[in-house]
Amino acid sequence: MVGFSFGAPGCPKQTIRSRYEQNQCNHLSLEPLRRLLSPHVAEECLIPVLTYIPFLLASYGASTLVLTKLAGWKGLKLQKLAGSLSMYPASLVMIYYSHATVLDHNFWSADHHRRFLESAREVNVFANFYIATNIVQAISQLQTKKPPLLYQLMGHQVLSIFCHVAGFYFNRFRCWTSFVCCCEITNLFLVPVFACKVYFPEWKAKTWYLWNTRLLWITFVTHRLVLFPCWLALWAWDRRRAAGMDEPVEIHWIEGVLYPATIVGLFVLSFIWFLTIDRGLRKQKKVWLQAREAIKKAQ
Repeated sequence: MVGFSFGAPGCPKQTIRSRYEQNQCNHLSLEPLRRLLSPHVAEECLIPVLTYIPFLLASYGASTLVLTKLAGWKGLKLQKLAGSLSMYPASLVMIYYSHATVLDHNFWSADHHRRFLESAREVNVFANFYIATNIVQAISQLQTKKPPLLYQLMGHQVLSIFCHVAGFYFNRFRCWTSFVCCCEITNLFLVPVFACKVYFPEWKAKTWYLWNTRLLWITFVTHRLVLFPCWLALWAWDRRRAAGMDEPVEIHWIEGVLYPATIVGLFVLSFIWFLTIDRGLRKQKKVWLQAREAIKKAQ
């Protein structure tokens, strides 16, 4: 596994800026357009994101071609399943790099100041890939989803993209995005659920699908309902320790308010979605048991 290291020898990391530069940054107005197009943001964020998007679109095109040739599907049905299927490679990349942060003991042993300012190549790769993936997903969802789910998904995408870009914009708190986005692992099990609901209802009688639904239930608990409160707890701990420093560094209100508010919003949405998943798992168990009984009677 590619380790995420804070200050370890040989590990690429962001250069810590001087105290003067930090304070200047914190007290400046946003000056959004000028800073967003600065060489720093362009090199570390905008260019990589624009580089990843064509690969994601190519994955969508390949998925569309395969489904068209094999199943002969067209229209909205094809768009929905191709959009979900094409995100699997991206999900695997994001899962790998996000967990590289959390599974490295240096993330937990580092002090709050290092989690505040330092980053690593793995974190940057994850953040840029995440931004590119969410842009492509948002475009697809605008064409295939309907309210109220569409509104929930768009709120999720917009806030997530904004917070990830802000990590490059302010040049800090980047490791926190990798931490929270370990939740992306739930997408691996969510896609088959959507596919079964819309296209393959016969899957409900399959044992593998029952286990897929169970794993979705489990990961929603561990990687969302537990993960998000842990993120908020560590964030509050770090902010409290930062406030107690002899020369505390102020942060922008976007960082101090919007970041944790986004996590709270994701937790609420995840809880709402979990209730649906829980009901679905209960129904799935009944369907599976009925299928087993039918097989026994037939024998």
